[in-house]
Amino acid sequence: MLENHSVQTSLTLLSRIEAQDDDDAWRLFARLYGPIVYSWCREAGLHPDDADDVGQEVFRVVAQKISTFEPGRKASGAFRSWLWGITRLQLLYYLRSMKRQPTGQGGTDHQLSLQRLQQESQEPESIHGVTSRQLLLRSAIEILRPKFDPQTWQAFWDMAVKGRPAKDIGEELEMTPRAVRQAKFRVTKKLRELLHEEISDLFGSETPPTEQADS
Repeated sequence: MLENHSVQTSLTLLSRIEAQDDDDAWRLFARLYGPIVYSWCREAGLHPDDADDVGQEVFRVVAQKISTFEPGRKASGAFRSWLWGITRLQLLYYLRSMKRQPTGQGGTDHQLSLQRLQQESQEPESIHGVTSRQLLLRSAIEILRPKFDPQTWQAFWDMAVKGRPAKDIGEELEMTPRAVRQAKFRVTKKLRELLHEEISDLFGSETPPTEQADS
């Protein structure tokens, strides 16, 4: 069962951030999007401490500019692209500042990263073989998992991720096939709410479970 406090939809979360005075919303936002910003910075060649510093600057800019994001006029994945644009600019500022440092402080790797960011504006397709979308899904799963009881989560995981039949899962977890489908539906619904534009096509078309048998 889900706890009384639920995770807000992504658009509601952005609205709460825009209000500027909701610390809970900012903590949730940082847990959700912090890992992807950090990974973008590391992919650009930054050391862990520098990646953290640039990430903090990214979130400062997000706080200032969140009101300029218009989700209703954008395509799927638009907020992630918007966030990448801010991160890229902050990375360019950082790498250019390193270029102005005395010889040896920037290094060849930083020069190459700077050239790449200047020439290519697109978000990296993957970071060490993991896509940005997958990183966001991982963060969402870490946020949501403690909010469900272990049986519900296991039923969801086995059916939605492993693709196992509801009947087999139910026999192992002492649940009916319908209860397994309900567990998958509840967790998937919350994932879609948290990552509204990112995972709308994951796990198939979700409708409330019926009494029909499952194989």
